[in-house]
Amino acid sequence: MEKVIRIAAGLLVDADGLALVVRKQGAAVFMQPGGKIEPGESAVAALARELAEELGLAVAPESLEPLGRFVAPAANEPGFTVEADVFRVPYAGDAWPGAEIAEIALVDPAAPYRPLAELSRRHILPLATPKA
Repeated sequence: MEKVIRIAAGLLVDADGLALVVRKQGAAVFMQPGGKIEPGESAVAALARELAEELGLAVAPESLEPLGRFVAPAANEPGFTVEADVFRVPYAGDAWPGAEIAEIALVDPAAPYRPLAELSRRHILPLATPKA
């Protein structure tokens, strides 16, 4: 049986085009903010809850733009796959690290200099680069 973790993740890009990534406590790699979707919870509600818990951001659910559903190996749980509903989140540069966040960074989506979770590197950050 496949071990799948359903999550909601946010793509937050500031006015300079830099994407916000987080490193959770005990994790070696950076990833998009977000987390597990609780039973009976929508992906939008889960992401809004996680953004408040992780970054102190109050986000209106209707402001989240769906970007798609993506699958990748879980970064922090070996043998698991994450299935992520990803949303673009309005971001004004006002995040601060909550209890489970060890570090926040802003990276160039086209050339991130931090070690990244595969989901972020392969699927989410490429969505941040402007379309020509």
